[in-house]
Amino acid sequence: MKDLITLILVLCLFSYEKEEKTSIDNDYFLIGTLSDNMGRQKFKKVEERVDQYFPSEKQICLTIDSIFNNKYSDLEFSSSLNESSKKEIYELHSKKLAKKIDAFYSYEAFGGMAYIGEEDITKLNLDSLTKTKDFYSTNFDTIYTGKLKLNLFKTDKQKESFITGAYARYGWQSDSLYHIKIYNSNSKMRILNELLKDIGCTNVNYEIKKNIPTVHTVSFIPTEKLEDYFEKYKNLE
Repeated sequence: MKDLITLILVLCLFSYEKEEKTSIDNDYFLIGTLSDNMGRQKFKKVEERVDQYFPSEKQICLTIDSIFNNKYSDLEFSSSLNESSKKEIYELHSKKLAKKIDAFYSYEAFGGMAYIGEEDITKLNLDSLTKTKDFYSTNFDTIYTGKLKLNLFKTDKQKESFITGAYARYGWQSDSLYHIKIYNSNSKMRILNELLKDIGCTNVNYEIKKNIPTVHTVSFIPTEKLEDYFEKYKNLE
């Protein structure tokens, strides 16, 4: 009986240690998943948007929703039909969570403006309306783009959670090599390259192909611990 109790305790301890080994920092995992195509955009019409997802990314969108919906009561999932592609796109919105995300970024004016009016802009007589007083200030908002701040990562767990988030959405494996690819990356891929080296990954290779769009790809062999994270979150595509 004593031996049985000892065995149960050992198995429980092993299970706890394994779970603790692959426990994630949810905030840093989320930041890792976020789009970085030309940076994180910010203007009035999307200021409460957590992120937007393509049809193939529905599962990771729902996973993020399930991770954060208990903590953020205003978190909402929505879907709509993209007029150009005729495919569904998905979005998560939360004023509170979007505000927390913003703390990870530094924003600068992009040099452009976004239409925020209620009417369909394609049906407006712009030649006439542009002569109207306050047309631009009322119907357009300055676009700001965000870059991830420096020195965000204090612990290995934060670094590994961020990398796992990026891999869960943008990564794949071929033989012993793992890859992450993001188009027009503003800051994320540069940081990923640095973090992969910092935590001890090997064969790290960061490649930039200056096409339209610019393709950023980092390839690497992960540490054993990072591979455990990838295994746990591999079915989110």
